[in-house]
Amino acid sequence: MKKPRSSAVRTTTKKDQQTQILDRLFDYFSKPKGEKPTSDSDVEVSFYRSSLNALPHNFHDNEYNGVNIIILLQAQEQSETKVPIYSTFKQASDLLEQHKDQLPPKSETFDPDKPLTGITLDAQIVKYLETYKKNGKLISKSLFEKNTEGMSFTEMREKGYQKRKGLKPYRVFPIEKIKNLLPKFFIEERDYFARQEELENKKMSPKMEDIEFVEKIQLIVDAMGVPVIEKNQDRAFYSPKNDCITIPPRNKFISDKAYFAVILHELSHSTGHSSRLNRKQNNTSNSKAYFSEELIAETSTMFICLDEGLETFNAHASYLEGYANNFKDQKKALLSICKQAKEAQSYISHKVLKHKLDLSIQSPYQVPDKLDFELKLEDKHTDALSDYIVQSANNHSPLIPLKHQKIIGYNEVKGGIDVFTPDKKVSLTGVSGSIVKRELESLKLLQSIILDVSLDNNEEKPAKNKLKSSRLSM
Repeated sequence: MKKPRSSAVRTTTKKDQQTQILDRLFDYFSKPKGEKPTSDSDVEVSFYRSSLNALPHNFHDNEYNGVNIIILLQAQEQSETKVPIYSTFKQASDLLEQHKDQLPPKSETFDPDKPLTGITLDAQIVKYLETYKKNGKLISKSLFEKNTEGMSFTEMREKGYQKRKGLKPYRVFPIEKIKNLLPKFFIEERDYFARQEELENKKMSPKMEDIEFVEKIQLIVDAMGVPVIEKNQDRAFYSPKNDCITIPPRNKFISDKAYFAVILHELSHSTGHSSRLNRKQNNTSNSKAYFSEELIAETSTMFICLDEGLETFNAHASYLEGYANNFKDQKKALLSICKQAKEAQSYISHKVLKHKLDLSIQSPYQVPDKLDFELKLEDKHTDALSDYIVQSANNHSPLIPLKHQKIIGYNEVKGGIDVFTPDKKVSLTGVSGSIVKRELESLKLLQSIILDVSLDNNEEKPAKNKLKSSRLSM
């Protein structure tokens, strides 16, 4: 007869499991992806490709929490999972049993009575558990809080009350492994399958991918409404006091992507403002609170990229390892960091969703019927303008939305100009507005010359036709 395991043994086992989970979490944070920049400047950004194309969802199509996102991210990179939807063995088994009539017939390689044979539960996630006891017996959380209100920890213990927190791991697998067995409705109700198929069939040049990256982050910037101010320096930062982002000029960055990547990181910091999620900010440099805020911002930025289908990156790759090492002896703090990072990402995602909805109910974009100047030249005459804007945008970030765009014309407005393309209006003020207006003025002169020549040629043709007609009649 086997002896029952003592509670002490069970407790040790639980602690060992929790320690393993925290070790994995620490390992992720202390070994960030991407190459470290060659300097301490914020303007160097490390981009990297990830097999994860979206935030992981569970069997019921709900997003996982912060710590499980990190755990599944590690698992997906190892298994190269494409559709990040996970199921327990029981959930998948019950689903297939309910729709057994749709399974393939029995063969040498498949048994409909055991459809999950060979499936391995290769991903581990956790539940966060709280237990409440009175004299060793479980009680509800509400009863515990009611009976212990105002008590100190010592008083609770003396009166037999006990509260325990811990992580309970359990295993799941990516349900794409049995895609050929899943009911059609299950796949259709989860757009991740369609998105993955679209991604695999999508052909986009690196240049177009970069443009899409910039446009998506610009949309996030517009949705958040936090001012972005350029200053000639090498550091980017968010000021809680002024609720604004300060960033180095575009010409200090290697690309538009790097410029906007750092802005997105600083936007993650802005979610902590007292008017938003109210995280403690203005922390002293090199303090635990400061390191925690940096990890929150970097992690939430990664979550946003995954949610928006953007290429992931490290804005502060040279610092992340140092930040995480400050929690080597307090790894539980990383659980809170993951939780707050998910809250920050959710806040931004909800703002973006609302902004997209607002845009969708507005009147469709149209170029005004009347423009102060309408550009009608052929592409061969305007190619130089396009090249000039691309070059100028490296020094003047407001011109970035006009890169690789066909300019139709502009209207003068107070303090600048509104430039129109077939797809968008870009408002420019100050130096940026002057740059574009100056180039368009030179094209205006060229356009008038070409138009005059065209009119002269048209006037000559009727005379020749008349002469020809006269000769024929003779």
